[in-house]
Amino acid sequence: MQKWLQYDTALLYHPSYSPYLSPCDFNLIPKKTEPLHGIRFRTVPEILQAADRSIRTINTTGAAKGILRLPHRWQQVVHNAGDYTEGQ
Repeated sequence: MQKWLQYDTALLYHPSYSPYLSPCDFNLIPKKTEPLHGIRFRTVPEILQAADRSIRTINTTGAAKGILRLPHRWQQVVHNAGDYTEGQ
């Protein structure tokens, strides 16, 4: 996150239910924000450090494996004639 903020770019926020999220965001956003729920931060650097720690933890624990489940989900949508069923 700190690396991203070095560049002169606008940060666009998308709700987790946004239909515009790329497949690589599947299951990642909830995992990224889970450890931050209920915490109040006093400064922006505290927020950035916490977000950075959260992402590093996801990377080292392998918690972001939702992308690997996508082919199975896609197959379910085909099987259900286009209907997406959460949690299958």
